[in-house]
Amino acid sequence: MDQLTKARISWIEILRFLFTLAAGLFLVWSCLPLFSGITNAGVLISIPGFLCLLLAGLFWEKVRTALQKIWKTRVGRIMMGIVFVLVFLLLALFVAASGVMLHAAAKQPERNATVIVLGAAITGDQPSRMLADRLNTTVKYLEDNPASVCIVSGGQGSDEEYPEAQVMYNYLVEKGVDPARIYQEDRSTNTEENIRFSREIIAAEGLNPHVVIATQEFHQYRAQSLAKKEGLGQVGPATCRTPLHLLECYWVREFAAVCRFWLLGY
Repeated sequence: MDQLTKARISWIEILRFLFTLAAGLFLVWSCLPLFSGITNAGVLISIPGFLCLLLAGLFWEKVRTALQKIWKTRVGRIMMGIVFVLVFLLLALFVAASGVMLHAAAKQPERNATVIVLGAAITGDQPSRMLADRLNTTVKYLEDNPASVCIVSGGQGSDEEYPEAQVMYNYLVEKGVDPARIYQEDRSTNTEENIRFSREIIAAEGLNPHVVIATQEFHQYRAQSLAKKEGLGQVGPATCRTPLHLLECYWVREFAAVCRFWLLGY
């Protein structure tokens, strides 16, 4: 075996090791939300996907042998070509969606706009960590923009003791926000309804139609797009960060939601 062949084999083994290591690390990352009791679509998509990649890396020789057998037949080559194209398109779509999601989250918010705070899970009469982050971001925005008011938007889930809007209102008041600056929207069950029902309050109360939306970075693009679809004025972000151990699963779930929005408009 000449030196060139040895070097080639060495690089293949290094790449295989790095691929397997990356798949294993991403698998662990995708499992972390389970310890917080979260089993959303992002978790259900990510865990099987990264597990398959990890097994492919660990048993690459068997996988390669199987692929070579498939490649020898015409039907097999067609099938592998279709799979390759679909995977490439999916990755390209993920990159494109991630780009617009990041751009929406990084925009500079307008001053003295109406803040729409999107609801999230509550525990008893307390907001979850992610909801508390949205509310803390709202407090800071209201402090920096004294002419602003906010709408806390969220109904009562089947497993919740109170409407999310009520818990959000109480939290903001405890943080020192003037109750006169807080409007409650307690009927919504999803992001689309959050925006639509909040827009109705803006119209009924004569509030500033220019809005900023308080939510995590992964959520900003779709929320802002829905707000524009509802005919609101300038729309910007009041962005808070997702806890790192939850970022992957929520990003994957939101990617699926963005694809649905592009296809179906909601």
